[in-house]
Amino acid sequence: MLEALALETRIIPFPSTKKAPRKSGLNSNRKGSVRSFNGKLYVDFIYLGERVREKAGLDDTKENTKQVRWQLDKIIMTIEAGTFRFAEIFPQSKKKDHFKNREKEVYGLKKAPDEVNIEDYTWQWYNLLKGSGRVSPRTLYGYKTYINLYIVPFFGKMTFGDIESFDFDEFIGWAKTKEYRKKPICNETMNKIFVPLKTICKSARKKFKWTGYNPFEDFEKLMEKDEDEKIMPFSIEEQRLLIENMSDHWKPYFQFAFCSGLRQGEQFGLKIGDIDWERQIIHVRRGITKDEDGKRIEGPTKNNSSRRKIMFSPEIHKALKAQMTIYEKFKGEYFFCGQDGNNILPASLRKMVWLPALKKTNIPFREMKQTRHSFATIALSCGESPLWIAKTMGHTDTDMVIRVYSKYLENASGSKDGTKLNAAYQFAKGSNE
Repeated sequence: MLEALALETRIIPFPSTKKAPRKSGLNSNRKGSVRSFNGKLYVDFIYLGERVREKAGLDDTKENTKQVRWQLDKIIMTIEAGTFRFAEIFPQSKKKDHFKNREKEVYGLKKAPDEVNIEDYTWQWYNLLKGSGRVSPRTLYGYKTYINLYIVPFFGKMTFGDIESFDFDEFIGWAKTKEYRKKPICNETMNKIFVPLKTICKSARKKFKWTGYNPFEDFEKLMEKDEDEKIMPFSIEEQRLLIENMSDHWKPYFQFAFCSGLRQGEQFGLKIGDIDWERQIIHVRRGITKDEDGKRIEGPTKNNSSRRKIMFSPEIHKALKAQMTIYEKFKGEYFFCGQDGNNILPASLRKMVWLPALKKTNIPFREMKQTRHSFATIALSCGESPLWIAKTMGHTDTDMVIRVYSKYLENASGSKDGTKLNAAYQFAKGSNE
């Protein structure tokens, strides 16, 4: 609308009973009216069932009166067409927010980015995701942790319209001053935090139909360590040394961990009924994981492809037989157990068994998850089929195996059922007996 209507607008209070004085000749056969009050012109009309009186910002002159009347006629036309938006014509009015909300109710208008608080929408998004069942409880736990520790403390008071690309650099710098588990977070963790943040912004964009909204348009992930730095496998000789320097209770468990390729949660979740001794098959049906509050629970496997069957190799068979003696002693809920027969606690296993064994053998520190990486790298080095390795590890196809362990594929030409891998273990044992 013309700028004249937007100048120094204010609401004229409604009279209680008396009608406002009208100047003759201004409103003949027209909707709405132009009024004069204390030498100034005002418009008076009905919008969304409510009476509106707004200052036109012009003195009461014959020429200004005609101009304001023409502008009011145009307002009435846009009201009837359903295209009138109060705040666009009267941006200084005290009633602009009131009519914004009324327009949303009447016309079903969506909120703009600067009208949606990030903290409020983040928890709406989280609860919808939780109810959808599309992600595991452990993933929810990770998202909830990132939201509580990083996303809400930094972005919570902002609206989506406040986010600019430079805010992400400030966020990264701020987040790295915070310690998580007594140490600063690394670039890999920062990239994980950005996963739910990007999804939240994308979800809001879709819900409110924000055309062109994408604060991540120029954003680039932080540089992470090369895959080679993440994969630090143990040689077969190092595996032997580690297991020899553990108590008899833990030798079968780590022997199985190194030669089966199972995830740690899948190892902990194995039950006696999952082992088919006659057909020599292990059924991987579940895993020990965490719920959204970080509590230990029994849950499904990571994904559908992780629910699988694994044939015994001779090494697996030996480990299971040795563990069977321990299981018969306690007959607990799970096949592998702690020294008291109760469920294995990862933190205790790491502190009381894994770290002392590394120290005794002078083997450089590596996390327990390297047992799974060791299975894959040695199998590839021995020439085992990437497809067999992928299926054994619970991957959908070979893409993950080839991408992560590509350098171990150089001499990949051998058996397709694990016999090469077993031969390597047998040779290593024979040379030390």
